[in-house]
Amino acid sequence: MRALAALRNEVEAADETRGALLAEYRAAVAAGPLSAEVEALQSIKGCGFALAAAFASEVGDFSRFRSGRQVTAYFGLAPKQRSSADSVRLGGISGAGNALVRKLAVEGSWCYAQAGHQPKLMPKGSGVPLEIRMHGRKGSERLLRRREEMIARGMPQAKANAATAAELVRWLWALGTMCREGAE
Repeated sequence: MRALAALRNEVEAADETRGALLAEYRAAVAAGPLSAEVEALQSIKGCGFALAAAFASEVGDFSRFRSGRQVTAYFGLAPKQRSSADSVRLGGISGAGNALVRKLAVEGSWCYAQAGHQPKLMPKGSGVPLEIRMHGRKGSERLLRRREEMIARGMPQAKANAATAAELVRWLWALGTMCREGAE
């Protein structure tokens, strides 16, 4: 019993440390130059604070990408391509780029497997402009609809999830670009 109590105390201490570190991380992001983008990115389902902060810090300047396809390829969510002569065959995702953002996007896109059609609620006092929140809602609805269509066609869950993650990072880039343009 004493060993179990000691383990419980260690878990509680680790949880307190984790909470303190997360609070420091949130404060650092809120004081940083990409705080508006991080807040705006969270307006789409599947994107919490961790994905928003990792995505915004990795992208940095949202204008460096010309299209969503470039963003998808940058994060390794575009399909591998094997081609010879006239044939072009697509494989699994390339896996290039930032593995953390890719993992968080894939994890975030699983929310569309259980998602209802309710919009994501932003916290009170959110400084995200209405236009960006509405675009995030539109993205959430599209991602949910596209995932449902893929599953209805018989696509395996994991493959549909990877495709949803690829489109999710495109929407995140679009939201970040809108936020940056609104600030200028």
